[in-house]
Amino acid sequence: MTKPTARIIAAVVAIGVVCCSAAVIVAVHSPEEAKNATPEQVPEEVQGGENMTSEEIWERAQEIYESLHRSGIVERALEEANMTQDELPDDVTEELKNTVQFEDIIRTWELDPQNKQVVIYASLALNEEHEMELSAVQGRQVGGWTFNVVWESYVPSFVRRALKEANMTLEELPDEVKEEMKNTEIGGMRKWELDPQNNRVIVYTYIIRSEKYETEVKAVQGRQVGGWTFNVVQEHHVPVGVRRALSEANMTAEGLPDEVKEEMENIVQFVDIGSVRTWELDPQNKQATIYVYSIPDENDVDAIQGRQVGGWTFKVVHDADYEKEYEKELEQLGAELVQLQEDHPELQISGFMTSPTEIGVWVRNLTPENEALNDTVIHNRTVRIYWSPIDYALRIAREEAGW
Repeated sequence: MTKPTARIIAAVVAIGVVCCSAAVIVAVHSPEEAKNATPEQVPEEVQGGENMTSEEIWERAQEIYESLHRSGIVERALEEANMTQDELPDDVTEELKNTVQFEDIIRTWELDPQNKQVVIYASLALNEEHEMELSAVQGRQVGGWTFNVVWESYVPSFVRRALKEANMTLEELPDEVKEEMKNTEIGGMRKWELDPQNNRVIVYTYIIRSEKYETEVKAVQGRQVGGWTFNVVQEHHVPVGVRRALSEANMTAEGLPDEVKEEMENIVQFVDIGSVRTWELDPQNKQATIYVYSIPDENDVDAIQGRQVGGWTFKVVHDADYEKEYEKELEQLGAELVQLQEDHPELQISGFMTSPTEIGVWVRNLTPENEALNDTVIHNRTVRIYWSPIDYALRIAREEAGW
């Protein structure tokens, strides 16, 4: 770690990060989108110019984004093959990037440096036009490397995950079972599981109170296909705060009546009682206590206060002391984060977001300095560095246009 980087981390650690509710100070995109992207210098072939209209800037941004995406595909293939960019000839890299346009039928790309092969695994019967164009790549020789296309039947990613977790191969699961899994539609599906010893396919779903959901479950439950039985396991969604309270009370979700779990889910999703600091469960007295602050409407709290469900009583406590402390510390936190942004321009910070468990730091570009902060723990919160390829592409396009 460089000395400047160490000094930056020290500056961040010095910040008393105490905010406990989401305080978003920047427009954000999906964290997954940010994690999976890698910035690079915009290639000359997609450089833009000035005097561009809004529509032209958006088109340029799309070009830049697509260039970044193609480069990301190459980088992932290199990483999986334990190769560096220098080990792959430039013309092979460009040819691989050209095949990304067919990614709707491609499952993955593999690099075989020993035999100098680029292997593309693609699915049949998804896009006839792309199938024909990708077929033309088969056997192509570029820079001493050979491009090979391996055609396979389309298997959804969730089926592949279930096979991997069950230590099964694709061939061990009958085709009609794979097809039935692919065509199964049930609302609230959480995961699939395969039990090869008992020839069972298990799908876990979160319970949804609707006739459509119940009809879908009945249609699948106990269905026999290719010697395998389909079973649906219905579960109530247990909010994170409730799971934590269960652990602290040495309880499991199964120890709560279904109607209590359903009530907890409804409170979290549909009732605006303010910010929840914590849940507390008392199994002896069958009481669920919710500690809240920043209450928008006392009427919503009154509607829950003392409610009896499944033999349990719900109690809401307005944590006024915590609320005062929170508001004071939130103001201090915002000032210190802004100061960090001003003092360390090399971090290229565009904004922050905080939660009880994380500090999200959004950056304009990924750099060694800001990447060194990723996954560090500050005041019991994990720092996450986020970079958005969409924001990056739009910013570059605007800069090119002189906006």
